[in-house]
Amino acid sequence: MTGKEIKRLVAKLTDASRVDIARCSDTPGWLLDFLSGDEYVGVHEAVAGNPNTPRKTLAQLADDEHLGVRRRVAQNPNTPQEILAKLAEDEYWDICRRVARNPNTPREILAKLAKDENCCVRGAVAENPNTPQRILAQLAKDEHWGVRVNVAENPNAPKVILADLSRDDEHYVRGAVARNPNTPEEILRGLAKDKNSCVRGAVARNPNTPHETLAELANDEHWYIRVDVAENPNAPRETLAQLAKDDEHYVCAAVARNPQMLQEVKDD
Repeated sequence: MTGKEIKRLVAKLTDASRVDIARCSDTPGWLLDFLSGDEYVGVHEAVAGNPNTPRKTLAQLADDEHLGVRRRVAQNPNTPQEILAKLAEDEYWDICRRVARNPNTPREILAKLAKDENCCVRGAVAENPNTPQRILAQLAKDEHWGVRVNVAENPNAPKVILADLSRDDEHYVRGAVARNPNTPEEILRGLAKDKNSCVRGAVARNPNTPHETLAELANDEHWYIRVDVAENPNAPRETLAQLAKDDEHYVCAAVARNPQMLQEVKDD
């Protein structure tokens, strides 16, 4: 079947079928380019979001009048950097937010969006793993706690920033530091004594929490934190043995679900 024949066949399909083809990860670039001229906007949106869509096609779709199409171009990892720079100037904040999240967005554009008046845009910059540390340091002092949470969860946030955020007045921020898989052990030890139970629970769930800290949290007054310890795949065997005798049945059930215990049964 030739390309022309395929195009004629696709053109006769229903709107829903053409959308499905435009979304498919196996659809070739030449067919996606053809579908970008479809009369149905839903097809345009699907093409704009497909990582196989040619860059020249994405550049054309970046000027589409429909917000949904530009949104998907902004978040497409194949969108050229010059087009992302253009979309970063869009009047709709949600498009700027998607540009800020895009792993292909240049650092100079991230630096600009880090100063956006909309906290959701700044928050998207804060969660982008490619955001430079100097910008993360700037956003770690943002007035909006949601932005600081995203910095605290960023896998590339340096130790000094995580240390500062572990002392944040907002417990959501401290909890985000406790969840970060790259948070150093010494910071996790400090957060394990946090006055807020949600923060302590996040420490109990972190796979990098030291064994001695998990052992301390296994004695926490709140049963749901003991559940978190019991479910931690790196909880020491002696701690799991202790929790298996807990008065709260949810804790005992969590021990039974722990991968270590299931492996013991398998080995036996």
